[in-house]
Amino acid sequence: MKILFAHCRYQQTGGEDRAVEAEMAALREAGHDVSLLERDNEAISTIWDKAKTAWSLPGTDALRAELRAEIAEHAPDILHAHNIFPLITASLYDAARDLGVPVVQTLHNYRNICASALLMRDGRICEDCVGANPYQAVLHRCYRNSTLGSFALARMIAHHRDKGTWSQSVDRFIALSEFSKSRFVAAGFPADRIIVKPNSPGALFTAKPEPQERSGALYVGRLSQEKGIAALLRLWKRDWPPLSVVGEGPDAPVLDEAVRDGRAVALGPLEPEAIAGEMRRAALCIIPSRCYENFPMVLGEAFASGLPVLASNIGALGELVQEDRTGAQFDPFNPDSITGTIDAAFADPDRLARWGATARDHYEKHLTTAETTTQQTLIYRSLTGDGATA
Repeated sequence: MKILFAHCRYQQTGGEDRAVEAEMAALREAGHDVSLLERDNEAISTIWDKAKTAWSLPGTDALRAELRAEIAEHAPDILHAHNIFPLITASLYDAARDLGVPVVQTLHNYRNICASALLMRDGRICEDCVGANPYQAVLHRCYRNSTLGSFALARMIAHHRDKGTWSQSVDRFIALSEFSKSRFVAAGFPADRIIVKPNSPGALFTAKPEPQERSGALYVGRLSQEKGIAALLRLWKRDWPPLSVVGEGPDAPVLDEAVRDGRAVALGPLEPEAIAGEMRRAALCIIPSRCYENFPMVLGEAFASGLPVLASNIGALGELVQEDRTGAQFDPFNPDSITGTIDAAFADPDRLARWGATARDHYEKHLTTAETTTQQTLIYRSLTGDGATA
C-alpha cells in the first residue's frame, strides 16, 4: 500500500515523534510504501507566526489547497494523521476528502477535546469540557496560562464539534487504550469509528534482553508538572538507590537539587539506543504521571526490556499496568502511596524479576512490531475496499 503519514514535529522530541518514526519503519519493513507530510513546530518563532497560527487553528481554505497539492503529489491509498496541531490542522481532512483518500487519525492526546490536551487543570485531573462548553478553558487559561491561547484552542474545539468534523471527515480513529477511547466517546466522537491499537516500542526492543544483574530505578520522560517527576524526586529517599532520570523540561531545577544530594542521576535527553541500554540495566521503571496518559512509549519499551513498571493508578496506566503481574500501581497524589509502593518494590528483588518476566511475555503477545503492524494494516485495508475488516 501507499501510505502517507502527516505529522507536526514537536519543538521538544517526545513519545509521539518516536511513535511516528517507529510506525513508519515497521510499515516499510512490512513492504509498504510510506512517505511523510511533515511540519516542524520550530517554525513558529515570532509573535506574527503565533498570531497567524492561532487564527488558522480551525483550518483555512488556503491551507486546504496547499495540503491537497501535497497529498496529490504522493497519491496515497491511505492518509494517516498523527499530530496535526498547530501547523497542519483539520484542513488536512478536507484536502484528503477532496481527493477521495481515506483518513485515519491516531489520538495521541486529548487536544481535540481539551485546550490543555491533558484533561488536567491546576495540577489535577479535569474533565469539565468533555462533552460540554470548551470556552470554560478561557476562564481558567488552560493553554499555557494564556487567555488568548486558550481562546484559540476553545474556538478550534467548538468549530469542529459544531461542524461535525469527527463524525464526517475522519474514517477511522486509533485510540491507544480503552480508557482513551472512553474519553473521546464521552466527548461525542463516534464509538464505531474508534479502534484501540497500542503503540509498539519498535525494532530496537525486539530481541529478548540478555540475563544480567539489574539495579536501581529509571524515569524516562519530560520533566514537567503533568508527568509527576518533581513530586517523585521530592519524595525520593536517601536509602533508595539513586533514581536515573532521562529527559529534560521545566522541572529540571528539582532534578538538579536531587542530583546534588545524591538521590538522583541526571542522564539528560538520550537517543533511543541509549534508552534501551538503560532499560536493560534498571530493576524497575517508574511512570508517576498526574495526567491521563494514553499509551506512553516508555511503557511498551519497559515491557519489551523485561522491566517492571510502577505507575500511577489513573487513566490508561491503571488499565495497562497489571497489579502484581507486570508491576504495581500507586496514587500519584498521595505521598504515602508512592513511597509505600516503591519501598515494597525495592524490598523484594525476586518479585521484581517475576514482574519483569511477565512484562516481557505481555510484550511478546500483544506489543510486538509484527502484531501492531498487522492490526494497523487491517485498519487501512478496511477502508480501501478489499474486504478486510477492522
